[in-house]
Amino acid sequence: MSEKIEAVSSLVASVLNLPLKSIDAGSSMENIPQWDSLAQLNICLALQEKYGLAMDMETIANATSVEKLAALTQK
Repeated sequence: MSEKIEAVSSLVASVLNLPLKSIDAGSSMENIPQWDSLAQLNICLALQEKYGLAMDMETIANATSVEKLAALTQK
């Protein structure tokens, strides 16, 4: 697992209050029941704060997996 994937997985696990081992690159809103729309906003806010990112609503709506979120941190 890449460093970025690990860091984003850790952030997502923390926001969702889940064990880190339950989150990986393939984790998303589609396969994690706790990852609902409110959790998505909280995840994106935490990501913006940690990496100094600016996300518009379209980006937030589309960045619904660990992989997609990690890709945003590399821009």
